[in-house]
Amino acid sequence: MQPTVNKPFGGSEMRLLIPELEMYLAETLPGFSCKRCARCCTGKLIPLFQSDIDRINPCVKERFYQKTNGLERLITGARYKISMKEGKCIFLEGSLCKNYGLRPNTCRRHPFLVTERHILVSSTCLGVDWLSSQRGEEYRRLSKDISKAIDSFLEKRHLRTGIK
Repeated sequence: MQPTVNKPFGGSEMRLLIPELEMYLAETLPGFSCKRCARCCTGKLIPLFQSDIDRINPCVKERFYQKTNGLERLITGARYKISMKEGKCIFLEGSLCKNYGLRPNTCRRHPFLVTERHILVSSTCLGVDWLSSQRGEEYRRLSKDISKAIDSFLEKRHLRTGIK
């Protein structure tokens, strides 16, 4: 069962563009106000790139990452992901991140992924405001490590399915 979300584009129904990441394709970048629900930290793939590992590793004592599988690597280009404990990010305490200042770029840009060619928006985030919009430069910067893999994945999927 898919969670209820604010409907983009005046209430029209959208299908997930990347079901593995639970993301919609959007024409504009909607507004956002975090509701601190921790949905983004639970049962999700949280890709890590070397810059994330280099920033976090010196400051934490526990091993916080593991290797991605083939599909995860194909979609994100990431060799690693956050370790989960009981389906939750190991940094999650209650509904807050215990390493918020060090969090990976995936978490910093959530619920968006902005590439040179696409705007993707989380389908499960309660903080997405489809009635407002914002500029995407910071999200594009935070998406730079994953952008090429996402655009390549979408291009390949487009060739197979006709998704634009």
